[in-house]
Amino acid sequence: MGLRRLVARRILLSVPTAIGVITIIFVALLPINPMMRVAFFVRSPRDLIPSNLDRLIHRYGLDRPLLLQWVDWLKKVATLDFGVSLPGGQPAMELVFSSLPVTFELIVYSAPLIIGFGLWLGTKARLHHNKPVDHIVRVAGTLGTTLPVFLVAGLMVAITIAQTGFIPAGRLSYGLNHDFNVKVENGTFAVYTGMISIDALLNGEVEIFLDALAHLVLPVMVLVFTQGVALIRLTRSGVIEESGKQYFLSARAKGLSRKDAVYKHARKNAAISVLTVSGVLIGNMLTSLVIVERVFYIHGFGSLAVSAAQNLNMTVVFACATFVALLFVLINLVVDILYGIIDPRIKLG
Repeated sequence: MGLRRLVARRILLSVPTAIGVITIIFVALLPINPMMRVAFFVRSPRDLIPSNLDRLIHRYGLDRPLLLQWVDWLKKVATLDFGVSLPGGQPAMELVFSSLPVTFELIVYSAPLIIGFGLWLGTKARLHHNKPVDHIVRVAGTLGTTLPVFLVAGLMVAITIAQTGFIPAGRLSYGLNHDFNVKVENGTFAVYTGMISIDALLNGEVEIFLDALAHLVLPVMVLVFTQGVALIRLTRSGVIEESGKQYFLSARAKGLSRKDAVYKHARKNAAISVLTVSGVLIGNMLTSLVIVERVFYIHGFGSLAVSAAQNLNMTVVFACATFVALLFVLINLVVDILYGIIDPRIKLG
């Protein structure tokens, strides 16, 4: 099967998966308070008057058969319409999108390091199998897997404050944050991406860029340490497994050095195993991002979801849940397509 046909087939298969996920969220929505369900349809919090509840339920079809309500829900998801946030009145999905650049900034800096260190250290551990380097990597991997994210983040914050006096909270230092907000309001600082460090570079604001980087160092370190270890261990075990196969032994018998055989053959084939669990790794990273944002007072997507759940802001909660669910469907689609690119032998029946 050609790559184009593989991509088309995977996209078609992802559609019922997405509909199934959306349906599960719809079912979870049914038991909640009718007033909260009406909030998904009104355009202003002022419309949510208890005396008008019955009229609103009838107006928005919440007393119709479930099948028709499900169709309406699919339409709302397709148009990214989840009602307004209570009590602010801002569209729920607008809040979600406005929070994404903050979280994406953490991903931009941490993801390349996680992938780079994971593949590099995992391969190094294989090349120095049962030697000091391998033992150090295995111990670090065990610690990174077993230690909770909040504990690692808390320890790093405590050590940093005790040793340097620097408070790694927020996205900028207090005084500089005030100046930054004034510049944005005055129009002297153009916001291109919503990521302060990148926008600072684009605006030529070196001081803001360096301060933003300083506040990103610890959160990124926490994510790299807690998430990269899984990739290190997986790469190590995958390369060790591939090194025992016939093609690897044949390459070595033909005179290829162990290092070249590992890098040119074993690691490439081990990438299939890495892709297999990439969805799980990304899920763990999203969970870690929620904790990291709360510990370091970074108001991104994770903080928005937690605050919405604590305040029973159901429109925002379900907007966040739907976004994450569809994101996972998209990630799995990309992984399936990458299978076909990395290993052309993969076929569909």
